[in-house]
Amino acid sequence: MPVAPPTLTLGLIADDLTGASDAAVQFARRGWEAVLVLDGARLGEGGSVLAVTTDCRALDNATAEKLTADAVSQLVEAGIDRIYLKIDSTMRGSAPGQIAGALSVWRRKYPDAAAVVCPAYPRMGRTVVDNRLLVDGRPVEQSAIGRDPVTPVTTSDLAALIPGSQYGPAKAGHYVLLGTPSAPILTVDAANDDQLAAIASAVAAAGPRMIAVGSAGLADAMAAVWSGPTAFAQAPAGRQPEQTRRILIQVTSLNPVSHAQIAKLAQVYPDVVVLTGRAEDVAAELADRVEREQWDVLGLIGGDGARAALHLLGASAIRIVDALLEGIPHGVIVGGRAAGMAIFTKAGGFGAEDALVRVVEKLKG
Repeated sequence: MPVAPPTLTLGLIADDLTGASDAAVQFARRGWEAVLVLDGARLGEGGSVLAVTTDCRALDNATAEKLTADAVSQLVEAGIDRIYLKIDSTMRGSAPGQIAGALSVWRRKYPDAAAVVCPAYPRMGRTVVDNRLLVDGRPVEQSAIGRDPVTPVTTSDLAALIPGSQYGPAKAGHYVLLGTPSAPILTVDAANDDQLAAIASAVAAAGPRMIAVGSAGLADAMAAVWSGPTAFAQAPAGRQPEQTRRILIQVTSLNPVSHAQIAKLAQVYPDVVVLTGRAEDVAAELADRVEREQWDVLGLIGGDGARAALHLLGASAIRIVDALLEGIPHGVIVGGRAAGMAIFTKAGGFGAEDALVRVVEKLKG
């Protein structure tokens, strides 16, 4: 059965680059044309998903609110019909400011705009139960996220993490979303993909006034319903990068999960070149090596470093294709010195210890 084209244009705003890519790929998998825009001038060049990043995760809420509002304003001018606000699945950083910024702009179009918030990503061990965020079944503050050196999360209570929000527990498996201008932020539970699907259906039923706020988990559910529940049932899996040998990976994430993955990769594939260190230094080294040497695939782990590397390469966008593994999207660089090169990205805390080994196995064939 042929894939139906999306009937909406979505604006996707994320607080870092790897998060933007990870959410956008959920739409690409279902037949949407997903473009992660790095240069605002490209916003008018098409794509049924226009994804942008504000790089505001580690910033204060007031700054995050302004940057998010600016991003939403640009997307509105580009003609978007819906908003997806991608926040960190473990609630690191400035989520309250980001939500406030998105609402402030969307209310100009829909005075009764509201935001439904669920950071759950069950396939990666993130769930929300009784308005509390869990990582692998434990309160988030008891995980490594509670010790994050940049944006530690000290409570699992969404009411405390998003001041002024209302909790809307499901009734008999259904969600009734009644956000109003006086109570515009609703938090909801999801312990599995079926519950995320129920949230997505409720958001879609509420119409364009509703902003969906979550991680890649809710993004996947929204991709299925915003253009009809069966429109993408037969969507192609997408193409994989061509088999290759020359892989260059940079790791700027401080998360111990990524460093365990790199150590495992070195044991199995010592020929894969890995650059680690401060984001600015590593990005400069990567850009220099791309200019001087021949590479087939770039891997960028950690949002700030990914953004810096792509800026130095002069990239204007990434056309998102599919995912190599859950949480590891891949695509093609648009513009700049690495135009046409295959690329994959990964958030620092995602994946099992052998995740990068499995990625390289796929790339090498």
